[in-house]
Amino acid sequence: MTIDLSFKKIVWKPFNFDKRQSLLLSQRYGLNVLLSKLLVIRNIQLEEIDFFLNPELNKILPDPFVLKDMEKSVKRIFLSIKNKEKIGIISDYDVDGSSSAAIIVKFLKLINIEYFLEIPDRINEGYGPNNRILDKFKKNNIKLILSLDCGTNSNDIFNKNNINNIDVIIFDHHISESNNQDLYALVNPNRSDEKNNLKNLAAVGVTFLMLVALRRELRNNDYYKNNNLNEHNLTSYLDLVALGTVCDVVNLTHLNRAYVQKGMQIIYKRNNKGISSLIDISNIRRAPNAFDLAFIIGPKLNAAGRIGESNLSSKILFSNDYKEIESISRKLHLLNEKRKLIEENILNEAKEQAYKQNKNKVIIVSSKNWHPGVIGIVASRILDQFNKPVIVISKNNSEGTGSARSLYNIDLGSLIILAKEKGILLKGGGHKYAAGLKIKNSKIIEFSDFLEKNINYDFSIDNHINFYDSIISIEEINQNLLDDLESLEPFGKGNDEPKFFIKNLKIDFIKVIKDKHISMKLSNNLGSSIQAISFNSVETILGDNLINSKNELINVIATIKRDNFTNKNRAQLIINDASL
Repeated sequence: MTIDLSFKKIVWKPFNFDKRQSLLLSQRYGLNVLLSKLLVIRNIQLEEIDFFLNPELNKILPDPFVLKDMEKSVKRIFLSIKNKEKIGIISDYDVDGSSSAAIIVKFLKLINIEYFLEIPDRINEGYGPNNRILDKFKKNNIKLILSLDCGTNSNDIFNKNNINNIDVIIFDHHISESNNQDLYALVNPNRSDEKNNLKNLAAVGVTFLMLVALRRELRNNDYYKNNNLNEHNLTSYLDLVALGTVCDVVNLTHLNRAYVQKGMQIIYKRNNKGISSLIDISNIRRAPNAFDLAFIIGPKLNAAGRIGESNLSSKILFSNDYKEIESISRKLHLLNEKRKLIEENILNEAKEQAYKQNKNKVIIVSSKNWHPGVIGIVASRILDQFNKPVIVISKNNSEGTGSARSLYNIDLGSLIILAKEKGILLKGGGHKYAAGLKIKNSKIIEFSDFLEKNINYDFSIDNHINFYDSIISIEEINQNLLDDLESLEPFGKGNDEPKFFIKNLKIDFIKVIKDKHISMKLSNNLGSSIQAISFNSVETILGDNLINSKNELINVIATIKRDNFTNKNRAQLIINDASL
């Protein structure tokens, strides 16, 4: 059944799937018919079923040396460890960078290697390595620098005239423009000359592979034995790998799926005091899931880099000092609350500009008074509402810092790199779906024209088509269904949470929560009812229509979750869209 035009102006259609394949899966593996259907829709092949439902990391973990420059990098790091050299570490200020830094710091601390960790100040210094950090490393006689989740395209900083006799090794995953010949090594599955099946790894996933190889190098050279040291238990680091992977919104398939599922098991054990403290201050009174990492824990960690002290998020992840952890946890919580207020004010102003660009292929909004630390979140929220690529630019007197978010089928990151090469942008780079840039204010109109000409995508209503997984009734939503859905976790990019179409529901009760969310009780003509919530929908086209549809019959597109806030054994709908 198709929803011809939803409240959000989207056409919803059911996924096409192979019914014979679904039946085969159900019979061969003894799976619920709906679960088999969901697996087929996700293109999980027969031979992949066991791994998908029960991923085993040790069976899929690749040899780290399949990545270019990994072997020479590991040998160079081992040389520094062997000679007790101080190691300089630079990381990005986001969760991926912070978790990458944390696993390296934990590794080095355990074998008593001195390190200097530096994280750029987002507001004053921007993304990536800079001369302040490089000068500090030089003053401390650092001969080896590890750059994590940043540095791939920092040719202006990492050049032979600037780094002198320092060896620089980068562990990153951002798209490379060209390979910097002045680097000692660049380990990046997305470097321009790399051919592998690891391109979806976050930086922390790449960094973890390096530690796997480095532990092997230490073991093969009898370093642990000769120095009377215990071998590193790298499995215990997977909570941090899961955290960085989920929060960087990379595809949760294959190796990433195994990283996250195993990492969630480590998080349940509460071994990392920093993660556990953030879970507690967030009032998560159950086993956390990937959603919690992405939307509750991640934003708190990111708040440090956005509007606070950039080093707090990495420090809480590797610290063992309980008092320090509690102090940082409280700071991050307060910073995140402040961030929400700043974000909401900017979002309201940005939406006013966005409404005036309804005919554009790309929405570009800008202002001089916007905090650059939250523009990425604002871009994501505008993307969700307008279903178009978005760039939000925070301007000073002459230049702007921009954050871009894109739809799954539009590679905005590559277009931004191309705009930089053409001299339209001062800086630019990132992923397909998320990128950053610097631009002269006078070039914003030219940049907009460039994007409009180079995006080959029809944004007419005919192409506003989304897909749901299955039609379902309230009567079918039970404990068995919740168990089956949870077997598909972790959800994220590449493994979307199943969306269901539920028709002919009446809104019996509706209320606004915290001026942001809309809570409802829905019922059908058989007398069955279910709780539902629509997050962040107040003063949106979806929220306005829901409020105005009380006592009307509506159709909803929703995901289904346990209601862990009031009754963990009860299901609730998370409404994505609806129609009359």
